Amino acid sequence: MASSVEQIKSKLGIVDVVSSYMKLEKAGINYRGCCPFHNEKTPSFFISPARGSYHCFGCNRGGDIISFVQEIEGVDFLEALKTLAERAGVELEPLSRAPKTDNRLFTLLDEATNFYFKQLVNKPEALTYLYERGLNKETIKAWRIGFAPDGWRSLSEYLIGRGYREDEMVKTGVAVAQTAHAGGGRVYDRFRSRIMFPLFNPTGKVVGYSGRIFGPNQEEVAKYINSPQTELYDKSRLLYGYDRAKQAMRQKDFCVFVEGQFDVIMSHQAGVTNTVAVSGTAMTAEHVQLIKRLTDNVVLAYDYDLAGLSASRRAIDLLRGEGLDVKIAKLPSGQDPAEVIKENPDEWQKAIVGAKHYIDFMIDALQEEGKKGLELNLAINTYVLPYIKALEKKMEQAHFVAKLSNLLSIGEEAIWADLQKIVLNNEDVKITKSDQEETTPIMTRSRLIEERLFGLYFLLLARGEEEKLSLQLAELLKNDSFIKKKTEYSESHDRLALAAELVYDPASDLIKEVASLAQAWQEEGLKEELREALKAVQIAEKKGDREALASNLQKCQNLTLAINNFKKS
Repeated sequence: MASSVEQIKSKLGIVDVVSSYMKLEKAGINYRGCCPFHNEKTPSFFISPARGSYHCFGCNRGGDIISFVQEIEGVDFLEALKTLAERAGVELEPLSRAPKTDNRLFTLLDEATNFYFKQLVNKPEALTYLYERGLNKETIKAWRIGFAPDGWRSLSEYLIGRGYREDEMVKTGVAVAQTAHAGGGRVYDRFRSRIMFPLFNPTGKVVGYSGRIFGPNQEEVAKYINSPQTELYDKSRLLYGYDRAKQAMRQKDFCVFVEGQFDVIMSHQAGVTNTVAVSGTAMTAEHVQLIKRLTDNVVLAYDYDLAGLSASRRAIDLLRGEGLDVKIAKLPSGQDPAEVIKENPDEWQKAIVGAKHYIDFMIDALQEEGKKGLELNLAINTYVLPYIKALEKKMEQAHFVAKLSNLLSIGEEAIWADLQKIVLNNEDVKITKSDQEETTPIMTRSRLIEERLFGLYFLLLARGEEEKLSLQLAELLKNDSFIKKKTEYSESHDRLALAAELVYDPASDLIKEVASLAQAWQEEGLKEELREALKAVQIAEKKGDREALASNLQKCQNLTLAINNFKKS
């Protein structure tokens, strides 16, 4: 395993790997960007190409390319290794240990997906329906669309024959547990008589399904049902199509949001491959963070009229709250993206290119409803002004105020006055974590000196300067406090070393710097001891403990003398 890891790291630079997930900028000999693991407005995520490591000084996450892929893709060590090995063209050594449970569950879902696909091939009427909706044969195969037969245990019996247990089927959500059933067995298939859309995690593995009813009883049951929450599938963190859209989102620097599976697939088929959708839930902050890793620009392409726009306020608020620029694509009234694409793919492309700022879209929607005069004024006050009020930049506000003034033939002063009266609440603006300033504990002078000392120490060790350090810090290296602190900081040595690399000029005399820090650290330690001794003096005075008072006064005298000697040296 070690040799495989070494091969991967030798072929893949950490900057190349990380930059495929997020935007980076040069920072001296290092790189930096906004951390993909927590909300922040000022970049505190740094990468050191020389050491092949990364660290965020905001959330304290750090590691190498493997831990980065683990964290950002939400997979274990082996899955991250497989992802990187495939990218690097490295063949992994065979693993002697048995596969982990979650790997077995992934394999079960892959088998289920193959089963559903084969059933679709044998269901001509379902295939015809997909063709009529505009999907072609290549798309159906690429997205692994399938069909769940009407039998109560069709998939269950198939998976049992492939060596899987019923409890594993329940764990993945493809079967439902039941103590007794007319068909026999303890479980039955969750999905029956449905067209099956596999749901993929960011690495492209199947983690669940969305099933659309297809059969004689279509009006009697739910049109769509999705897999339940499982250890592999979390609907609040999964975007349909994200695994295929990631690269296009980075390249085009925007993401297209649509509502359903058909919309996503048809959009990709039409060449707009930066398209995703939520699946089985409303948009969440976790969904937004997935997008924010790759771009700050979003186009919402829903079947929008004004009522639909109002229903989507939460999505707009979430996106805006995380600092994303939001536009809305105008579709022909009453048509969803899949219908538009089927009729004329060029119209879909034009709609995306011509997407407007969401406030412009609201204004247009009100006018298209035929509102005029006072009715239009009141509607704009209700629907539009709260969003203008919520804009962070005064220049943006001024732009829309000027536009409304021209549209309504009303002086800008009157619109500004109405804006002043608006009080935003949680229904008008959804507050998210990144709306609040990231707060970090205030670092004391002594802690700052200590972290810089050990950061520089670890950095010089990594550069092979151990002999020079031994000569310069001979006495300090024997100090019990130094040895104890060195052990405490050993787990965060990479973070501290990277911090030192960012602070100190590599061309400067770093040995001299570490000696200066060592002296300051020892002096700060004496000052801390003096503060404690002075507190002990006060306590002894209150208690009338003469012996303790005399002892601590002597200690204060000795510490003061030692501090003065440091200042002279």
